[in-house]
Amino acid sequence: MIPENIEIIQSGEANGNQWIIRLPLPSGRVIFGLATENIYGGDWDLGPTWNYLIQGEEGLILIDTGRFGMGARLLEMLERAGLHGRDLTGITLTHGHEDHDGGLAELVRKTGAPVWVHPLYDRLRRSYAGQEPNIAKRDFSASCWHCFMPETFTQSQCRQYHRERDGLETNLLKGRIFPPDTEIQLHHLPGHCPDSLAFQIGSEALIIGDTLLPDITPHPSQEAFFTGVRDILPPADQRSPSVYGLRTYIRSLKKMQTLGRRFPRLTVLPAHRFYYNNRWGIIDAAQRSAEIIEHHRQRGLAIRTVLQPGPRTAEEIARELFAPQLLKGLGIRMAVNEVRSHLELLVHSGDVYWPTEDRAAATGETGFEDYIRRIEAD
Repeated sequence: MIPENIEIIQSGEANGNQWIIRLPLPSGRVIFGLATENIYGGDWDLGPTWNYLIQGEEGLILIDTGRFGMGARLLEMLERAGLHGRDLTGITLTHGHEDHDGGLAELVRKTGAPVWVHPLYDRLRRSYAGQEPNIAKRDFSASCWHCFMPETFTQSQCRQYHRERDGLETNLLKGRIFPPDTEIQLHHLPGHCPDSLAFQIGSEALIIGDTLLPDITPHPSQEAFFTGVRDILPPADQRSPSVYGLRTYIRSLKKMQTLGRRFPRLTVLPAHRFYYNNRWGIIDAAQRSAEIIEHHRQRGLAIRTVLQPGPRTAEEIARELFAPQLLKGLGIRMAVNEVRSHLELLVHSGDVYWPTEDRAAATGETGFEDYIRRIEAD
């Protein structure tokens, strides 16, 4: 079923690839959705990255640029929508993961459009000779020093991506208003990624990136990532890991709960699975935020149960909790990453501790649920 306010410019594949849509808003603004192919597949298929164009009186603002190599594809999709790359007056990002900023450098070369980014993105997109955690990460952006992808993949697939975004010229976003279009409000929502942003167009639409997704729960970062990048973050963010980890992500989700209740008619535009398996993934900001918080509550309780017989490694916990088909290939790495995020939160609550460096254990305390309730939105 097609939502009544969405116009189909180009129908794509069942998982969402290559769709182009037009969404007119009551205010007269128009948002275009351009779905570019993603690198993931198989049991961890996210579907494509949905990149959004906001058409206003001053020109076009592009939010996200797909994965590396998608710049030219996006320009082709603009043409099919009756637009042109020369009309881009600005490019910005929901966050600095490769499937969102991969096409950025190519688009800048081809259009000359100015780029606006969060200050954290501007620090983390760069390489820092001598500060990388190991020789394999030399010339890699700081945001990817903790990447769970195998070295065989990153060395063959990622070097040019890191080189190109390190050399970008950018303008910094500061405050709550988007400078190229002052009617667009910014919301900083760290947790999934330190620099995650949502773009609110009045009371009509919210371009949310990966903070809220239909069907699946975005993986949280780890507070442990903070240690390796602390010295390169802006001074205000060096005091604590407040832009990393599940605790931070839950704060952001609670912020979205409040926003969704305040603006119940917002059209929420996610970066993945907006169209997937032949259906539209329409979500309510307040409801979906609550569902994801509940998922993390239940996952934390499940981990505590797994630990009751005795200490376990993060991988042993993942193999207890995730279906075997989800652990194939890179799946096990993704699952372990998520388990470690939950273990950090369980340690904060007092329910878990680390008797050894690689094994977590239950303390016998049961404060986890109350701890989640007491986390306050920023």
